[in-house]
Amino acid sequence: MTVLERASTEIRGQKTVIEAKRLYSPVYLTSLSTVLIFGVLAFGAVEIWANALLEIGAVMLFTVMVVHKICISELQVRWSPLYPPMLAFAAVAAAQVVFNLTAYRYATLLVCLQYVAYGALLFVATQIAGDAGSAKNLFLTFACFGSAVALFAICQYLSGTSNFYWLRSSGNGRIFGPYFNRNHYAGLMEMLTPLGLVLSLSRLVHGGQRILAAFAAIIMAGSIVLTLSRGGVISLVAELMILFWITSRVQKGSLIRNRMLLLVVSTLAFLAFVGSSTTWSHLGDLQESFRWDVLKDSLRMFAHKPILGWGLGTFETVYPAYRSFYTTLYVNAAHNDYVQVLVETGILGFACVLWFISVLYRNGAKDFRHWNQSWRGVLRLSALVACTGLLVHSVLDFNLQVPANAAFFFVFCALATRLSPRESD
Repeated sequence: MTVLERASTEIRGQKTVIEAKRLYSPVYLTSLSTVLIFGVLAFGAVEIWANALLEIGAVMLFTVMVVHKICISELQVRWSPLYPPMLAFAAVAAAQVVFNLTAYRYATLLVCLQYVAYGALLFVATQIAGDAGSAKNLFLTFACFGSAVALFAICQYLSGTSNFYWLRSSGNGRIFGPYFNRNHYAGLMEMLTPLGLVLSLSRLVHGGQRILAAFAAIIMAGSIVLTLSRGGVISLVAELMILFWITSRVQKGSLIRNRMLLLVVSTLAFLAFVGSSTTWSHLGDLQESFRWDVLKDSLRMFAHKPILGWGLGTFETVYPAYRSFYTTLYVNAAHNDYVQVLVETGILGFACVLWFISVLYRNGAKDFRHWNQSWRGVLRLSALVACTGLLVHSVLDFNLQVPANAAFFFVFCALATRLSPRESD
């Protein structure tokens, strides 16, 4: 084969790859968004039927992509630095199941299936979020969805209903939006609010578009405060602080500070309009010993099995034997994701979690100088701030045990570490 023929063959191959990307990328983007949005609208996918559909959708999407990329199109699989810590954590969970080192093997198997689904979604997000078009579509889809859910949740809150979608009874749940637990709704909004915030501060929109992005951010941030979730408010403040720190380091001058201040003031004005005195009095009440008591009991559980823990997903099974206080409540979680993973997977599993977080920030926080110049940049910054918010909230609650929230979290982790703002648009 001559040099000219080889060059012609390479060009045809490159054209085939580009055509394949153009043809299938919208399908994958739509499918990924559908799976994530379904989980949220189906009450956070906490019920068995919704959780099963979320897992099936994630695994089917993963399978189709692997077959398409490797067996049909022969496209290169993109690497993510998050794969090693996730595989290491999977190995810890697999050891618990294989060697029966869990207090309740069936519960561990169920949580392992959830973890497989999250890994599948992270893999899919890593493969499709490379070009500017995909980044823009994902950004706008998640931002519009977040603002729509927030607007619906506020309307539901103002109507005073205790029924999901005004139709289905919630029992005695403290619902907010499509979620049974208002703290978990706050966890979702913590991940979606940064999309509106970052876009309103960027150079990609002007005039009316900037105002619309700011309005979306105000609606989402305001709905977090209306949930009366103290963890949600603390996480929102943490997001604002890290976003202000990053953007002000990149863009010198008072422009960013003025825009951030305007957003905060506008959010407070919105809350003054739709909120009540109960909102502020509840947020100011910090005298709560329940979480502290559960924490002390959890550490005693950890002391009995410090290496591999009691088994993934077994906290609610083991905890009653260690409970040191009287309550009529059913304690199904440690209300601290870090403590719970320490109890369930021991030092080995907790080390994998710390490894994952360190990789997330080591790779996600690289070179923010160009965040303002492309859709990849704004999506990457938004994803990192979103992950930060949920990781802060995880100290006070168990959002990562809500399937819909965990699915969004792992997808945002993939976006934060995969996207590069320096690539040309």
